[in-house]
Amino acid sequence: MKGSERQVLNVIKEMKAADKESIAFKLVVSVEYVTQICSILSKDGYIEEKPNGKFKLTLEGKKFVTPIKAKKPLIII
Repeated sequence: MKGSERQVLNVIKEMKAADKESIAFKLVVSVEYVTQICSILSKDGYIEEKPNGKFKLTLEGKKFVTPIKAKKPLIII
């Protein structure tokens, strides 16, 4: 998965659901570019488009945006 695809997934996660225009605005890219990325992510099963035109993460998509949690806090002495 490319970095730009992960960025789109992260924006959708942050906004809960997002349309192409909102994603493009947030990432400072064109709507056409977001359309291409969303097409790929949708085809691969990472996002789904709702009837209102907004995209939501699928369970598979959520796997790529789950934050990594540290097991122990970093202690500097």
